[in-house]
Amino acid sequence: MNCCITAAERCMNVLLQNKSTLNYVKGLSGWTTKHEKARVFETGLEALFFCFNRHITNMQILGEFANARMNFTFPVTDLRGD
Repeated sequence: MNCCITAAERCMNVLLQNKSTLNYVKGLSGWTTKHEKARVFETGLEALFFCFNRHITNMQILGEFANARMNFTFPVTDLRGD
């Protein structure tokens, strides 16, 4: 059974945020300071590969739940080298 039927009913929202500026990824090439305008990724893996494929550094993945006490951040680290 899928607990995440619509975007409004998601179990968890996955966002990408720059650790220095705290700006959120808005789309393929945009940034926003507004949380509500940030791009919501389907999975953390999708967010991770978004950074890797675009060589975006200094990022963190935000996992946000309806219960804010469960929210987490996870640093994006590319260990593949140059």
